[in-house]
Amino acid sequence: MKWPLLFCLVLFPLNAATVVVHSSVPLDVISQSQLRNIFTLRQTQWPDGTPVKVIVLADNSPLHQRFCREQLRLFPYQLTGIWDKRSFSGTGRRPQQVDSMAAMLELVRTEAGAIGYIESPYVGSAVKEVRIE
Repeated sequence: MKWPLLFCLVLFPLNAATVVVHSSVPLDVISQSQLRNIFTLRQTQWPDGTPVKVIVLADNSPLHQRFCREQLRLFPYQLTGIWDKRSFSGTGRRPQQVDSMAAMLELVRTEAGAIGYIESPYVGSAVKEVRIE
C-alpha cells in the first residue's frame, strides 16, 4: 500500500532547497564542501574579504531539515552542535535564525555577505541564486 505515497511524490516532488546570497557576493557557483564549511562556520569570509553572514530557518522547519540532510550531509542536530561548540568556545557566532522564507529573503537581500536557502520557486531578482557543484 505504499504505491499511493510514491505516486504522490512523483507527481508532487518536494521542492529542493536553493542557496541564495546577497547580490554583492562574487560567486555564481559553490562547491559542496565550501557550502558545508560556510554553514559549519569554518569559512567566515567570501573571496573578496566580505564577512559571511549565515541565515537559517528554525531547526524544526522541514526545509531546514532537508537542506541539512541533502546539501550539507548533516543532521540538523549535528549542525546545531557545531554552532553551539563554536559559539561557546568563542570561535564563531551562531547563524541568525528567521521564521519564514520571506524573512530569509529580506535578510539576504539587505545584508551584505548574507547566505541562506529557500524553496526553488521563491527565488526573485532581489537575491542571487548560487549553483552547487
